[in-house]
Amino acid sequence: MANKLLFLYCLLAGTMDASTGLLLMTAPEFTLGLMGIPSVHPEAMVFIRFVGAFVFGVGSLYWLALWPVWKSGNWEWVRSCLLATAWLRLVVFVFGCVAIGTGALSLQWATVPLSDGLLAILQGWLVLTGKVPGDE
Repeated sequence: MANKLLFLYCLLAGTMDASTGLLLMTAPEFTLGLMGIPSVHPEAMVFIRFVGAFVFGVGSLYWLALWPVWKSGNWEWVRSCLLATAWLRLVVFVFGCVAIGTGALSLQWATVPLSDGLLAILQGWLVLTGKVPGDE
């Protein structure tokens, strides 16, 4: 049961990031609107799209990590993915909090560092406490 929940978590976390990234790349104004974030200068849209490419890449890492689990039951890539993306999420959390705290980003951006911070904690806990299969 725990393995199924972990597999589902990776599918959901990957889908959340990959779909957000895809939307930021293809429809940044629409996506920012969904997040409640005011429109940015048109010249800044290329940077929003660039961020979207990165977010899509992070999300797709979860899917890539699940391939060996699906094929052979090997969870090694999942462990590495969770640890690496936990670090990336922690960096986004710190940056986002500082940027919001200093006024560089509006408070509407708070969902980004909040969700990344919570997922970083969860993923770190999963890896460091041996909850990922194969850690025995």
